[in-house]
Amino acid sequence: MKWTLRRKFLMALVGLVCFMAIVFSGIALTSVQFLLGHAVNYVEEGFKQQWNRTLTSYYMEHQSWEGVQEQVSKILENPPRQGTEIPIAAPRPNERFYVFDINQVIVASSGPQDVGKSLKEIPDDNQLTKNWTEIVVNGKPVGYFWLDDKALLRQNRLAQSIGESIIRSMLIGLILTTLLAVLLGSILTGRLTGPLKELTSAVRRVGKGELSTHLEVKGHDDIAMLGQAFNQMTEQLTRNEEVRRNMVADIAHELRTPLAIISGKLESIQEGVLPLAAETLLPIQDETIRLNRLVQDLQQLSLAEAGKLPLHRRTIDIYRLLERIFEQFAFEFEERGIQGELRGESRILQGDSDRLTQVFVNLIGNALLHTSAGGKISVRVALWEPNVSTAVEKKIGGRKSRLAKGEEDYESLEDNELRPNKGKSLDWLQVTVNDTGEGIPPEELDHVFDRFYRVDQSRDRETGGTGLGLAIAKEFVQAHGGDIEVTSELARGTCFSVFLPVDLQAERRDISE
Repeated sequence: MKWTLRRKFLMALVGLVCFMAIVFSGIALTSVQFLLGHAVNYVEEGFKQQWNRTLTSYYMEHQSWEGVQEQVSKILENPPRQGTEIPIAAPRPNERFYVFDINQVIVASSGPQDVGKSLKEIPDDNQLTKNWTEIVVNGKPVGYFWLDDKALLRQNRLAQSIGESIIRSMLIGLILTTLLAVLLGSILTGRLTGPLKELTSAVRRVGKGELSTHLEVKGHDDIAMLGQAFNQMTEQLTRNEEVRRNMVADIAHELRTPLAIISGKLESIQEGVLPLAAETLLPIQDETIRLNRLVQDLQQLSLAEAGKLPLHRRTIDIYRLLERIFEQFAFEFEERGIQGELRGESRILQGDSDRLTQVFVNLIGNALLHTSAGGKISVRVALWEPNVSTAVEKKIGGRKSRLAKGEEDYESLEDNELRPNKGKSLDWLQVTVNDTGEGIPPEELDHVFDRFYRVDQSRDRETGGTGLGLAIAKEFVQAHGGDIEVTSELARGTCFSVFLPVDLQAERRDISE
């Protein structure tokens, strides 16, 4: 039998009901037996005290046991029920009752034939002496009486009968409760496991390649959250599959053009259409370099995504590194008529200077491609706190973009809640690359860091590139333990913000040295 979640739940519910019924039955039975035991002892003592008072009164009145058998017989035949605190227990025909004088001779009995017999003539005389009650008059013993224990046994049998009745009632209640639990459990588990069955079926369909599978989520419980997570997973799988297909198509496209150029040039040379000269081989060399660059970019991206990118960490002054990059772009800034600006101060961190150089070269190069003449590209270096994006977004909303663009200073933030690590050595360095270019459409912002993704879909090599630059930049930044974000407004510009961890204590030591 397959132990599904529904069967497990039902068995657990029935087991719980049975366990609770057994526990409560045991408690009830023990309590009843305890109370009945006390009641039996109380009644027994009451019987003995009543007989003791009756016999004591008789002896005090007659100063002897003469005629006591007649009095005892009357009481046994018609025991008093009214006017006494506790009715006298009249032994049944098969039960015995004896009254002995001081010499241990029977002076009264439930069977008159026993009168006159001595204690030694009665069977189980030792048992009688252990359980008889002494009759005392004026402080002196004048005799004894003994009441058969079968009266007590009757009470014990009554207790057992009551206990058995309780057990039968509990068993009937257990059966009815179990049936009710199974009925309610079936209804509840049907409602609980129904969505799980749908989810299982949906997972199987996804396993067969139906990535468009979508669940209808109702409610806000844990199962609904699981359904939402499943829908998000399938959406992500669909996007990943789309990215994979696009990547294959993009790689084929990127390889097709240079290979076609190389093949065409070589065929022309072989056929003698073109001379084997330097100017003929130059395009072949350019396309070969382009192919090598594409392969290297793909290799670096794959290593970074797998977490195996080698980083040669050393102490870096990020501001000085950006100054050198600006020097490399100085000619392009001047040629395009774009103003370049670098602001901030020296900040020391541990990182791979080559990887970080590639990151900021990609960001500044993209800014140059999408900024027209007369525009401006500004780069700013400043300290920032961990999780600043989330914190600022929640606390001050629109100030995030202004801070990122340098319109407000970090020191102007007075909300201590935005600075959870204030006073600690670990902090975050923020480098923003802000341009006044054409901007990125809002619907494109979530894809700018995807492989081979380009806002410009024309695939012009001068404006589109291979579409790997930003993907590589993101992976390189994350390999350093940082993060990268982008904000943009159409016709107003784009801002890339790079967050890198920095050790302030190490920075102070480097400065002091």
